[in-house]
Amino acid sequence: MGPTDKFPQRAPDSPAAPSSFRLSSVAPTQSQSASPLTTRTPPLPDDRFVGWDAGPDPTIAICENNVEGDWELRLGEISIGGSRQCTISIQGRGLSARHCLLDRRVRKLLLHDLDSSHGTFFRERKLEGSVELSPGDMFTARPITFVCLRDAMRQYRPTVFEILGSDAVRPPDWVMVQAATGSGPMLLTGEAGCDLDRLARAIHAMSSRRLRSPVEVATIPHDHAAQADLVQQASKTSLILSLDDESAPLGQDVVSKLFDARVGVRFIAIASSPSIARRALTDAKVGLMQHVPVRPLGDRKDEIRKLLDRQFAKHAFCRRVNDLTPVNQDALKTYPWPGNFAELREVVDGMIAHATLGGLRPAAESLGISYQKLDRRFKRVGLKIRLFGQGE
Repeated sequence: MGPTDKFPQRAPDSPAAPSSFRLSSVAPTQSQSASPLTTRTPPLPDDRFVGWDAGPDPTIAICENNVEGDWELRLGEISIGGSRQCTISIQGRGLSARHCLLDRRVRKLLLHDLDSSHGTFFRERKLEGSVELSPGDMFTARPITFVCLRDAMRQYRPTVFEILGSDAVRPPDWVMVQAATGSGPMLLTGEAGCDLDRLARAIHAMSSRRLRSPVEVATIPHDHAAQADLVQQASKTSLILSLDDESAPLGQDVVSKLFDARVGVRFIAIASSPSIARRALTDAKVGLMQHVPVRPLGDRKDEIRKLLDRQFAKHAFCRRVNDLTPVNQDALKTYPWPGNFAELREVVDGMIAHATLGGLRPAAESLGISYQKLDRRFKRVGLKIRLFGQGE
């Protein structure tokens, strides 16, 4: 049974977006090194904000911690081990031939150790007998750690990987588990174009509050009564608040409510830096937030090729970076991408339009811009016409 690792034709960027992931026979993407030797499974987040909204949800897949790809779990017994006979066979990684067993029922998932050599661990304890797993739980079939996924986690996990990257300060699966099992306030920071708003929506969509639309606010109202009204609107859902240099400080009573679990707001703040958040929320409150810094694409040059290929695939475009001329491949890799994801999408849109329509003028017209603007866009990145190695 192989893990899923397909590019979606539609990015799951809104809570209403349908999942497009299914089984495939490819191996997990090794964009990150395999998990280091782990003797204890990390516990769930110590989240004092969890309350009414935490509830049961079926586990429908598992993934290796911080490695792209996953395994869908059918109903019944699923064996994990190094043997080719196992349902989930992971060879050459130190697992026992038949290491552990998952028993998936309609609403429950049970984990059993199969007298493995190095043990199976759950919440820092070696497993004796069996244990029931929930979405967000981790277990370690030593030395590999797995994460349990509900449908929404499985759907939005690739989005979190795409935005954060393989060497993120906060690893993608750390963010995913915090999003899915916690309800505490989060601070997302990064440059313009880093898709912080898309990450915030993914966090909400994976949470237990996902059935209610989030309240998104681009500008803080100056009136304290209007600020209090926003908090009221966001009760039992997420408040996604964008902060900038011009943002007015929130009233002390409003800030207190945002950090009060009894009010029932999942507060997600977006800012270019922590200092901007501190100005609006105070140092003490920002200190309570889970901070997720997002790196600019200029710091992720080794991942540019994969990110471009993802964009091509989302458009159902048949070409990939390897099909570009060597000069254009080098240009895309070395370009610093100051506009981050927003700029990368613009360039991909231009390349697809040019390849599909056969020239700058028709491509620009289809994009609603002048051909001079499209030409400048290509030249800024260093792209040369012909874009691809063979005929367009």
